[in-house]
Amino acid sequence: MKKKQSLQKAALQHLFAGYEKHGLSIKALFTELGYDAEDFEEASFRLPSEKLGKLVRLAAIKLNDETIGFFERPTKLGGVKVGVLYALRGKTLRDAYFRLFKYLMLLHDDLDIKLVESGEEANIVINIKREESDADMLVYITLMLFVFRWSSWVTNHRISLNRLNFSGKKSTYSHDLDSAFPCRHYYERPQTELSIHRSDLELPVTQKEESVTPFINSLSNLLINRMSDASITAQIKRMLRECDNLENLPLKKVADDLNKSPQTVRRYLAQENTSFAALKESVRKDIATYHLTQKDTSIKNIAYLVGFSEPSAFIRAFKKWTGLTPGEWRERQ
Repeated sequence: MKKKQSLQKAALQHLFAGYEKHGLSIKALFTELGYDAEDFEEASFRLPSEKLGKLVRLAAIKLNDETIGFFERPTKLGGVKVGVLYALRGKTLRDAYFRLFKYLMLLHDDLDIKLVESGEEANIVINIKREESDADMLVYITLMLFVFRWSSWVTNHRISLNRLNFSGKKSTYSHDLDSAFPCRHYYERPQTELSIHRSDLELPVTQKEESVTPFINSLSNLLINRMSDASITAQIKRMLRECDNLENLPLKKVADDLNKSPQTVRRYLAQENTSFAALKESVRKDIATYHLTQKDTSIKNIAYLVGFSEPSAFIRAFKKWTGLTPGEWRERQ
């Protein structure tokens, strides 16, 4: 069994491999940061965020590639900024996605990224069009983190995630993704995708050109300074996903676990444009769609798993969520 490692260490290993491929000195890079290259071999080694940010910026400059070797074709310095500026011309998040994804695919022939809308979900589907390698999981994670952080930044609204699907197997650093992506993670799925609420696509683009440079500068330690989600919505959704008896989890129990009164929780949720009942419905849908991808689980059993006493009630609810019956949805997968 492979030992677990941190996401930071995996990212640094990839970076150093790219450095060596271009004939550059890892030792010299570490010296600029005030470290010895041998320090990296220590199991407990971890760079402080400011040092890591400097290392990534140095690597991008020396490689003349802002994606530090993730793609066949390098992204010249300033290339990411051009794409972000182009996306700002969109009026809504949907428009901005279209512009950003179009630009990224023009830069990289080996990247396919698109927005797929289905029912109440909007899925960002990513495909790396080349022979699979160990580094591909890092590429997917980096792209998802970039899209996730950029989506919240460009709308000035905290975007909530429904789930993450990976086409590959769990990696040695998969455990390190929980704080990066506050949602359920699934592996060995048909495609790699990040799912958000479809209604968020109507959010207006609020950022201006002058705020682009600070945002770009914050991306240098994207894989390490992960955007944790401390919103009440995200905390409650995590609690609901971990609950064995979703239907019987009352708001009072949730409020007690958050050290707040039920009234306070309701007020916070209202400020985040949702409710406890809506969050329960969202999590039920997530759990239901996951089990529908498992062909050996009957629709009747799935209905019971998500708290419906009658399959007919589950079928009506699922059609309301997605526009399809559970059977139709399963067939399309």
